[in-house]
Amino acid sequence: MDEKVFRRRIIALLNKLTPDNINVVSDDLIAWGDKSAQETDGRILRTLIELVVDKAVDEPKWIKAYTELCLRIISKTSDSVKDHNLRMVNGEYPSGGHLARKYLLQKCQGDFERGWKVTMPEAKQTDEFYEAVKIKRRGLGLVEFIGELYIADVLTVDIIKSCLRRLLSNIKTPEDEVLQSMMKLLATVGKKMDVPANKDEMDLYFSRIRSMTTNDSLDSRVRMLLMNSMELRQRKWQGRDSQEAPQTIAQLHEELERQKIALANAKRLDAQSRWHKDSDSRRGRYGTVATPDALSSRNMFDALMDEDESPECASTKEQLTSEEIRAKVKAAIDECISQQSDTQLVAAFKGIGETNYRTALSQTVDTIMDRRPDQVEQALGAVSALAKHNLLTEDAMTAVFAEYSDQLEDLVMDVPHALKFFGMLMAACGIPIARVSESLGKLATKVDVLRPPAMSVVSAYLKHAIKTDGEAQTQKAVEDAGFDVAQYLCADYRSDADIKKTLALQDLLCLFPKYA
Repeated sequence: MDEKVFRRRIIALLNKLTPDNINVVSDDLIAWGDKSAQETDGRILRTLIELVVDKAVDEPKWIKAYTELCLRIISKTSDSVKDHNLRMVNGEYPSGGHLARKYLLQKCQGDFERGWKVTMPEAKQTDEFYEAVKIKRRGLGLVEFIGELYIADVLTVDIIKSCLRRLLSNIKTPEDEVLQSMMKLLATVGKKMDVPANKDEMDLYFSRIRSMTTNDSLDSRVRMLLMNSMELRQRKWQGRDSQEAPQTIAQLHEELERQKIALANAKRLDAQSRWHKDSDSRRGRYGTVATPDALSSRNMFDALMDEDESPECASTKEQLTSEEIRAKVKAAIDECISQQSDTQLVAAFKGIGETNYRTALSQTVDTIMDRRPDQVEQALGAVSALAKHNLLTEDAMTAVFAEYSDQLEDLVMDVPHALKFFGMLMAACGIPIARVSESLGKLATKVDVLRPPAMSVVSAYLKHAIKTDGEAQTQKAVEDAGFDVAQYLCADYRSDADIKKTLALQDLLCLFPKYA
C-alpha cells in the first residue's frame, strides 16, 4: 500500500480524536495497524505509532488521551502483525502488542536522544522564532508524554531514571531546555515514582537540584523554577494549579447547566441584598442586617433558602453533576484505601445527598474498577459499609449494576480482572443471591460462548460471600433462593459432570452438594 495513502487516513482519524469518540476512533486506528499483518516489516503499525507520538508532543493538552490510545493499540493489536527485521532473545519475531510497544519505545528513545536544543532568534514574530518556539514546546511535550507512559505502566521506572540521570548529568553549566525538561518530567512522574523503593535515587536528583539553586551562573528565573520543583516534592507532588483537561460534550453541557444555576442563584442573591438594604433603611439603628461581607457565600445561600420559596428551587441546592459526584466519591475511596478505614465513603454519600445516591453508587463501582487488586480488596469494606447503613434500596442497587454490566465485556480489555471485581462489588453491596441474575442485566443471557462472562462474575460473588458470611450461611442462601448455577454455563456444558467440574475448579462445590 502507498505510504501516502495510509498516512493521510491515519492523520485524518487522529484529527478526529476526542474524549467522546476515543472508543470508535481507536478501533479504526487499530484496524489500520492490523493491516501490517500483510507485511513483513510492520510498516503501517510503525507509522501509526510514530504519528500518535508526534500528535501527543504537539498537543500537550491531549496527552492523556494519546496515552490511552497507546494503551489500546498495545492491548488490541493482532498477534498476526510481525516484523521480520527484528528478533527477540528467543529468536522469534516480535508481534502484536509486544511489537507495538517496541515501536513506541524506539520512537520515544530516538526523539529523546536527538534532543531539542535551539537558539532563540532575537527577532520575534519571524518564521525562525516561531519554529524555535515549536521545537521547545515539542521537547517539553515529549518528556511529559514519556512521563504519562510511565504512569500508565507502559514504560518502566528504570527508563525514567535513565532519562532523569541524563537530564541532570551537567549541573555546573546546564542548558535551559534541559532543566525545563527535567522539571517537567519530575512534575509528571514524581507522585508515582517518589516511593520508599526509589528514595535514594530521588534524594540524589534533588541534591543536584538544590546545588543548582545556588549556582549564580544560572538565570534567576531558572533557579526560581528549580526551587518550585523542590517545593512541589515537599507538598507531596500536589500542584497548586491543575491543568485543565479536555472536556467531553456531556461535560460541556453539564458546565453550561451549572453556570445557569449559578446565574439564577446570583440573581436571587442580588434581589435579597437589595431587600436587606431597603429593610435597613426602614429599621434604622434598631435593626440588624447582615452585610455581604458578614456572610460567607455558603451561609448567604442558606439564609436565602430560609425564605419562602418553592420546593423546586430548594431541590436545586442538592443537584450535583456526575463529575462533581465522581470527584467526591474518588476522594473518599482514596482516603478509605490510604487510611484503611470504611467510614469516609458513607460520609461522602450523606454529603452528596439522597437524590444522588444512584449516580454515586455507579461512580463508586467505576472508580473501584480502575484500581489494583489489593486496593479493590481494601475498598470493599467501604462499599459494605454503605449496605450496613441502608443508604440504597435493593431495587436501586440492582438497577445500577444491571446498567453498568453492559460495558463489562469491553472493560475487560483494559481491566483484566473486571468481571471478578464486579462480582465482589455486588456481594459487598449486599445484593441478595436471588437478584444476581437481575443485577447482571443482559450479561446473564450471554451463554453462547465457551466461557460465559456471567459465570466469572457469579463465581467472584459467591467466593466473596463465603469470605464475609461463611460457607454455611452462603450455602443456606443458595438453597433458599433456589439458585441454579447451570444457567450461567455454556449450553453445551450443562451436564451434571460438567457442572461439577466447573464448581470444583472454582472451589464452589461446597455450596452445591447435589453436584458433589
